[in-house]
Amino acid sequence: MTEAAPPDAAPATTAPPATVAPIDTGIEVYGDCTTPSVEPSEIVLTCADYGELLEGLHWTTWTSTRATAVGTLVYNDCTPNCAEGHHHSVPGTEVTLTVAVPGAGGQLVWSEVQEDPEPPGYETGPDHGGPQPLPTRPD
Repeated sequence: MTEAAPPDAAPATTAPPATVAPIDTGIEVYGDCTTPSVEPSEIVLTCADYGELLEGLHWTTWTSTRATAVGTLVYNDCTPNCAEGHHHSVPGTEVTLTVAVPGAGGQLVWSEVQEDPEPPGYETGPDHGGPQPLPTRPD
């Protein structure tokens, strides 16, 4: 007769623990246009009118070279004008923050953001499909 392993015994094989990149808390972003923070759930891209923002952000990396997340892009189509425009949502938008620069008081803050997919008109706009600037000081 063979004996069964005790119920609290460890299995014969175990998977190695997943490695997670450390969060670099020395770099922040002006998500709300006024106060920098690490891994905010929302980033306002047009501080003047909140016409474009990233919300529901779930961060996958936040290192010394880049921060990446997935969330929802919300934008105003400004048709026929921005006051009467309609807001649209693009769930599953991938977000990448890059280029850490000294902000107010010397705090490092991300200065560029890239969304995928890009908002309509972005490929021909002032940033021509490249990363767009983020605030580096309070608005």
